[in-house]
Amino acid sequence: MAQNGLARELPRETPGVSTTPVHRTVVTPNPAVQTQRVPFSKFEKVLCVGFSLIIFSLALALVSANIAVGDAQSQLKAVQTKITKVQASNTSASQQISELSSRTRLNKVAKKYGLTLNNGSIRNVYK
Repeated sequence: MAQNGLARELPRETPGVSTTPVHRTVVTPNPAVQTQRVPFSKFEKVLCVGFSLIIFSLALALVSANIAVGDAQSQLKAVQTKITKVQASNTSASQQISELSSRTRLNKVAKKYGLTLNNGSIRNVYK
């Protein structure tokens, strides 16, 4: 049965009937002829070594770049943590300023020390 033209059906042999043998050629290696590999030329050797060095240096550059990125990310995280702490401290300080400079507190301090409060001479300065 032929399949994609790659195989063919051979005639079946029946017992007792002689058929002519199919010619088969057997290749025997000649011991006088030896196969040899073609040696690499100097240019091919230099080219292989050069490409190997380039690939190795690119791999080292990639690893060092990944390490640098990791270090930069850790430094960024540390700086962001410091920023968050400073912002919290600033918020706390501004809240304390608001509480200490409130009108009711100023009136209490003025009464405590026997001062009078003249509303015409009070100036509020905001930054």
